[in-house]
Amino acid sequence: MKPDNKPPGLAGVAFRLGDWRERYREAGLSVILVLQATIIFVVSPLAGTGRFSGEMIEALRFSLAAVAILVVNRNRWVGGVVGATFVVSLVCTLSLRGGFASQAVYVANILVTIAFDLAVAWTVAHAAFDSGRINVHRIMGAVILYLYIGLIFAGIYRLAALYLHPAFNGLPTPRRGALSGLLYFSLSTLTTSGYGDIVPVHPFLRSLANLEAVIGQLYPATFLARLVTLHGAVADPRSGRREPD
Repeated sequence: MKPDNKPPGLAGVAFRLGDWRERYREAGLSVILVLQATIIFVVSPLAGTGRFSGEMIEALRFSLAAVAILVVNRNRWVGGVVGATFVVSLVCTLSLRGGFASQAVYVANILVTIAFDLAVAWTVAHAAFDSGRINVHRIMGAVILYLYIGLIFAGIYRLAALYLHPAFNGLPTPRRGALSGLLYFSLSTLTTSGYGDIVPVHPFLRSLANLEAVIGQLYPATFLARLVTLHGAVADPRSGRREPD
């Protein structure tokens, strides 16, 4: 009979959890991408029209945070930041929907959401650009980071629009519409598709939009292209190239 080298009790549970996390860590990146794309391209725009409730967004964000903490993350401090920022953001969101929150709570919600996005992006970046064999899941992780650039800039635009006047032309005035509108503007800027229906007016916001556009062009041409090239070199044995360990 084959001996069991796994430690007993709680130590054994931790061992099994660590083994399970290591096995499915990279696959978790693809799960995060599906959740993130659903939030950005489906639920958030329709929530801006009132067809989806905000609870749907929070449920998807909770699932995303759970996958990031339990599957992808290796650093307990970063995992703690992801969990804490999600909880604080949820409390602020519920307060705003109840109509009892002040402007300070609205600003705090934006800042905490940006912190949450940064923490998840750091977790994903560590998994996607870690040493080892490049596979499709890690390429999906690089795509996640690209989309997170748009999310983080959208949060910065939301914050700047509160204090810089005039900020944008063509932006919907209600807060619900402004959120989906600024996400749309951020992704249009990131991909340099810019349709011209929402235009930054303040000089600082114009400069910020230019910075996002530059990042949006350089990132796919450098980091994402590097991962795709390494994956192609490993997949094609005729290339004669070997991925570094």
